[in-house]
Amino acid sequence: MHFKESRATVTRVIADKGNHFYIVLDKSVFHPKGGGQPSDKGRLSGQNFQVDVKKVIDHNGILVYWVKGLTGTPVLGEVRCELDLENRRIISRRHSAAHLLDHCLSTITKESVQTTDSWLGDESYVGYKGKLPNSQLLSNVESMAREMISNGAQITIRFLKPEESDEFKNAPNFERLPHLSELRIVTITGCDPIPCGGTHVSDISQIGELSLQKGLQVDDNGYRVYFAIA
Repeated sequence: MHFKESRATVTRVIADKGNHFYIVLDKSVFHPKGGGQPSDKGRLSGQNFQVDVKKVIDHNGILVYWVKGLTGTPVLGEVRCELDLENRRIISRRHSAAHLLDHCLSTITKESVQTTDSWLGDESYVGYKGKLPNSQLLSNVESMAREMISNGAQITIRFLKPEESDEFKNAPNFERLPHLSELRIVTITGCDPIPCGGTHVSDISQIGELSLQKGLQVDDNGYRVYFAIA
């Protein structure tokens, strides 16, 4: 397991059941759960204690770590933070794959797509408004995505003010965005830019082998496309 290390200070500890705790740090390199993306995982090591980070939650702008004790009891003070990079990489690969699916699905169906939800943990999927495309169209989506991954394309990130974002109002997730003072724009070269706060790889060639697992009509006006990467 590979880790990225940093230092922080524990500012609050609240005991939970079963040797679990809630911890607040003064700063963080961990990405919280949100927008369909699971949180980062890792480990915190302080004076006479060590805990596994199971989940990071954004609570009204404050990142709260839900952790499981390994040794000792968490206390206030300096800690060594170890971010699980393997977990971060697979979530980033899945997230970039989800953006690529938006592009390929829109291209193959010749219709704009609008996302409803997503999940980038196990059994990853993206939810869309409308009727589920037939199996041949989904097969074509998979083939297009695989070809694009094979060819590679850079992923870039930039920040814009909301008043500069008119060109992104057709993005598949625009209606689901919260009100923000600044938008983080993620663009796969050759694809439409998408406002997104999640983690990504730097080139779609890093996604790996992508396969569509199944399509599922969830209700009268929504469906999910499940996918996996290897």
